[in-house]
Amino acid sequence: MPDPRHRRGQRWPFLVLVRSLFLGLFAGRKTLRDIETQRAKLLLGGGATRRVPDTTLYELLPRLSVPALHQTLVKQVRTLWRNKELSHVGLPCGVVAIDGKTLGALDHDADGWGQRHTREHDGTPYWLVRALRAVLISAAGRTALAHVPVLPTTNEMGTFAAMFGTLCKEYGPGNLFEIVSVDAGMTSLCNADLVHQADKGYIMAVMEGQPELLKEAQRLLVPQTEKAPAAQSEWERVRGKWVQRRLYRTTEMAGYNGWTHLRQAWLVRAVHRQDDGKETTEDRYFVTNLPIGRLSAAQSLGVVRGHWSIENDCNWTLDMQQGEDDGALCTAGTAPLALGIVRLLCYNLHQLLRRRHLRKAKERNNPLLPKDLLPFRSLYEACREALRLLQGPCVTGV
Repeated sequence: MPDPRHRRGQRWPFLVLVRSLFLGLFAGRKTLRDIETQRAKLLLGGGATRRVPDTTLYELLPRLSVPALHQTLVKQVRTLWRNKELSHVGLPCGVVAIDGKTLGALDHDADGWGQRHTREHDGTPYWLVRALRAVLISAAGRTALAHVPVLPTTNEMGTFAAMFGTLCKEYGPGNLFEIVSVDAGMTSLCNADLVHQADKGYIMAVMEGQPELLKEAQRLLVPQTEKAPAAQSEWERVRGKWVQRRLYRTTEMAGYNGWTHLRQAWLVRAVHRQDDGKETTEDRYFVTNLPIGRLSAAQSLGVVRGHWSIENDCNWTLDMQQGEDDGALCTAGTAPLALGIVRLLCYNLHQLLRRRHLRKAKERNNPLLPKDLLPFRSLYEACREALRLLQGPCVTGV
């Protein structure tokens, strides 16, 4: 990453500032003051400790290059892929889920990236900074691949082309992914054409925004619910109810209404059963250009369920553990966009470490860490291990 600061008057090396920010977010610190406090307890070279002021980090954040940060994320993913950490689990190919995320509600337009809204109770304006995120749901770690801002002049559907173009540019030459899954907010014939022309598969949810597709899918699939489903999940206990999901699919909708590449329509019915035996159902419809044999019925149901891991894994981790919904650490300029990418870098390492076995107790003793910092031993070692796995520099001296 380029150092955006002027050469004169620098008190801190750029790498130290960036690593301090990364380690603070990696540890779940939710304010710059918390990062400053933690930074004072970690080691610098030679055993000295210094405090990185939160004001220094605040002034640096809006000046960080968002494209350079995104290239760092791409390099991280490519390294994980070379290290065989992104192998497909239970599927014959890679599947990417795309969804939108709000990065912050600000009182300014974030250098033109914010979407203007008005509060209902008093009419005061505010701006939302939003982005599309892509997550590899076919990998065990649910790794984040890309982060594309949503321009204030468009929406998630209009930003899909930019996101898909980024995925194809950065990861297209390999076999990292073959299928793209989106919710109904990005379902359109234009977007489906874009994916099909790139020789990729799409799985798109269908709701009221596509009334013709929805009506035809209901006509063909609802009668099938009287028969045995193509696949069904086990009964699971979710929020006090028993839930089972059932898949029905048809090829009779192929080429419908100008969707010349459409080959299948799916219905996923969630059956909710109360303890008293009363049942309710919830139906969701999908269209895809995948041939009937590319995914088995069980794999098709797994992909539909796995799409929501972008919420349950990625967005939940960023909101609950890193406080992304609590407010931006810095609201100046494009800082929310930069923070969003740094958080994804931390999230990918979290996911990597969660799925690795702990080392033996004698190997966890780190002589580089002072005895009075025992509460930080697991964090220190976790970050060293994560960076070691990525073949990058360790945090000694940071």
